[in-house]
Amino acid sequence: SPTHQRVPMTPDTNFAASFGHLCGYDAQYYGYLWAEVFSDDMFQTRFKHNPFDPKAGRDYCDKVLAKGGSVDATDMLEAFLGRPPNDEAFLRARGLDDLMSNSTLM
Repeated sequence: SPTHQRVPMTPDTNFAASFGHLCGYDAQYYGYLWAEVFSDDMFQTRFKHNPFDPKAGRDYCDKVLAKGGSVDATDMLEAFLGRPPNDEAFLRARGLDDLMSNSTLM
């Protein structure tokens, strides 16, 4: 609403692209992108062939969800994936295979 904006909107412009919307929100966009990198890696590694695989589902519950914030996220991902996480599935899903480096992210 106009009462909550730091910078008033310019008439006939797009709010989502306005300066006030982008300032202070950039780190959240970055976080969303990393979530996609890791979710693509988990899906392609453990669930692609059978999204309802009970063993993969149980492993996800035990090795990721049950740990909550008590274990570093990288350690949980590595335990679930059986290897360090990487960005290959994310890049492949977006048609950017030529950018794959076969390296780990962390």
